[in-house]
Amino acid sequence: MKKSVLKFDKASDNHYHAIIKNNHGRKIYLKVNLSGKTITICDCFYIDRPMRNGNKAIPLKLRTLMCTTDSFLNVLADELDKKFFGIEFSHKETNMSSEEYIIAMNQKTKYKFLILIESNDILKTRLKNRIHRSIYLEIEKKGSKGLIRNCHYCDRYYKRNKHLVTPTGLNTIYFDYSFENLLQIVNNELNCDFTDILIAGNTFGFDKSEIPVCGSI
Repeated sequence: MKKSVLKFDKASDNHYHAIIKNNHGRKIYLKVNLSGKTITICDCFYIDRPMRNGNKAIPLKLRTLMCTTDSFLNVLADELDKKFFGIEFSHKETNMSSEEYIIAMNQKTKYKFLILIESNDILKTRLKNRIHRSIYLEIEKKGSKGLIRNCHYCDRYYKRNKHLVTPTGLNTIYFDYSFENLLQIVNNELNCDFTDILIAGNTFGFDKSEIPVCGSI
């Protein structure tokens, strides 16, 4: 098994930052100050969740803002839900602000398509999100508006209990229809990381299968 090491880039004197993806698939920006054997967390927030009322989305479990370098791995595992087996600090200074660093690290390295099956004004898909939950999504286009008509888990647990459950993170039903808005809803509210949308016809038997066609599969 490959053991992961957290690699920090140098932001300025004694300050280092990194972006990590935790066990739930959430991306977190982390900035620390290193002084001897003491680490102080200066900034920590989700970069895949929108700001609300001007406030960053800070992980709720984060409580320890100062600790020793020896205990820092335990803080990451217990409070940010990510286990590392070591830490490396780069000596090369990047001179990037937090915003510049996030943009640079978040640039597309590959495409990841949200595949939507189109029939008249209905778009539908089955996807797996970043924590591997299988979700059915159905959208109706009404002029310049989009309406989420159906969204529910379709994995084994919910099928066995014979009832449909909507993901708790979904809070948008009616929206201004555009690919950008749709990607934002799917990524932020259904915990996905799609980069682009691909519209396809039902030429491969979508309705005859329950297998997800896109996402973390």
